[in-house]
Amino acid sequence: MSSPTNVRFPDAVDEGLSRYARRTGSRKSTVIVGAVREWLRMQAHPGIVFVTTIDGERRAALAVGPQVWTVAESWRQHEADVRTPTVVADALGLAVVDVETALAYWAEFHDEIDSLISRHHAAQDDALAAWERRRALDDL
Repeated sequence: MSSPTNVRFPDAVDEGLSRYARRTGSRKSTVIVGAVREWLRMQAHPGIVFVTTIDGERRAALAVGPQVWTVAESWRQHEADVRTPTVVADALGLAVVDVETALAYWAEFHDEIDSLISRHHAAQDDALAAWERRRALDDL
C-alpha cells in the first residue's frame, strides 16, 4: 500500500529530477521513492552507500569497500568453526568494523542480498559454460 505525500522541490531540484527521470525512462515518483528508500537504509546502516552497477542496478556497498553481497558470500565460504568478522576482514582486506557493517545490512535485507549472490553464481556458471564451449572449438 502507498500513501500520497505532497513535496515541493526548488526549481533546480525539480528540473534535475525531471531530466534524470526522462534519461532513465522512470517516473519521477519512482525515482523519489528509490532515493528515499536508499537514504533511509543508509541512515539505519552508517557506512553503507548505494552504487549503480554497469547494468543500471542500484546495490548496497560499503562506503570504503566492496558491495555487501561480496562480504556475505565470503562469510558463507568460510567454515562455521573458523568464521569470524576478523577472519573475513583479513580475507577481504577490510577493517572488522566494515565487515560488521555489511553483516548488519545483510541481516536486515537477507533475501535481497541472497538473491544477488544467487544471480552472481548463475552468471559465473554461464560464463564458465561459454568459455568451455569456446575451448571445445580448439579441438576441431
